[in-house]
Amino acid sequence: MFNTIGIITKPKDFTSEETARELSVFLHEQDVSLVEGSEQISKNADLIIVVGGDGSILNTARTYVDRNIPILGVNLGRLGFLADVSVENMIAVVEQILNGDFIKEERALLSCQIERGNQILSKHLAFNDAVIHRNNTPRMIEFELFVDGAFVNNQRADGMIITTPTGSTAYALSSGGPIMHPSVKSICLVSISPHTMSHRPIIVHGESEIVIRLLDSYENATASFDGQAKESIALGDHIRVKQHENFAHLLHPKGYDYFEIIRSKLHWGHQV
Repeated sequence: MFNTIGIITKPKDFTSEETARELSVFLHEQDVSLVEGSEQISKNADLIIVVGGDGSILNTARTYVDRNIPILGVNLGRLGFLADVSVENMIAVVEQILNGDFIKEERALLSCQIERGNQILSKHLAFNDAVIHRNNTPRMIEFELFVDGAFVNNQRADGMIITTPTGSTAYALSSGGPIMHPSVKSICLVSISPHTMSHRPIIVHGESEIVIRLLDSYENATASFDGQAKESIALGDHIRVKQHENFAHLLHPKGYDYFEIIRSKLHWGHQV
C-alpha cells in the first residue's frame, strides 16, 4: 500500500540516524522508494516514518498535516504517547504495515492566530495545545474568554491552556485537566493556577472557536504553541483558536491499545 516513504530523524541524534539507516536498508530490500527533504516528502511520500519521539511527531504533524500523509512513530527511548513503536519491534511492525496490517486514526490540530486590532500578527498550528501564560513575573495575567462569540468569563490566572484531545495528556494534565480519548471531537480549556478556584476545565465542541483577549490592566504575556513556538502578546491582543480543517493521520500496529499506553505512561495499576 505504501510505495514511497519519507524517513524523518531527530536532528543531530546519532541513535536516530543509525536507526533510520537500518530501516532504510530493510525498505530497500522491500523495493520501497525513499525520499528526503521536506519538499520531496510533501510531493511524493505516501507514508512518513518518524524516528525520534513525540516531539518529532508534533513537528512532523504540523508540517505535513495539509498533505494528508500517514505518520508512523518509532520511539528511541521509553514508550511515547504518539511514537509507540519500539526500535526492537520496528522492522516487524513496518513489515506488517507494508502488508496493510495496521490501525489508522485521525488526530485534530488547532489553527491559531494572534490579532491586534484588525491585523493578524502571526499564525500557528498546534497538535497538543496553545497556551497563554504570564511572563517570568509573580503577577497573574487577566483575560477574557469567548466561545463562539459568547462571553464565558473574565479570569485572573497564570494562564490558559487550549488543548486538543491529544494534548490532554501533556501540559493540560499537570494543570488538572481531564484525559480525553483521541477520538473525541472536542477542545478543552484549562486554567493555569486560577485566582478563583471555581474556574474549572471546560470541554467544548471540536468545531468551536475560542477567543482570548488580554485585558489592558496587566503587562504583556506569552502565547506558545506545542511548547515549540512562542510569541509575545500585548495588552488588548486577541488569540483566536479553532480546529484545523485537516487532520493528522497516525498509524499504529495491530493490537494498539490507547489505554495500555496511558497505564504505562501514568503508572496506573494493571488488571489482575
